[in-house]
Amino acid sequence: MNCWEMLGALIAWETFDPKLSAEHFLTVAAYNLQHPAQFTDEVMVGLREAVVDYLDHGVSPHFLRQRAARAYEGKRRVLKPEAERHPVLRAWPLTIASVYLPDQPEGAAERVRLWGEAIRRTFNA
Repeated sequence: MNCWEMLGALIAWETFDPKLSAEHFLTVAAYNLQHPAQFTDEVMVGLREAVVDYLDHGVSPHFLRQRAARAYEGKRRVLKPEAERHPVLRAWPLTIASVYLPDQPEGAAERVRLWGEAIRRTFNA
């Protein structure tokens, strides 16, 4: 499976796992931080700040979604034009492949948290 397919499978598991569902924000944020090609630099800075607020300060996903909606309402663009989207290769300590373990949904929420925290640590590296 490629990264996108693993993300879809992981999100599908959320239906049956309330702990994993509670980490949906972090799942999507971690994935997008590791796959930034389609988003503007401004959006990526905001997403990094949101992950820090979530992990370090316990800010709720609901508040973070409201903040993003206000920041990017109207005609503000969050996506780069397709011609400007280029893969950004970087070594990461953990990836979606570390979290989505086929036929092993048990512990996925904890793996998402570890994934997000590993990404968070790279912000200062």
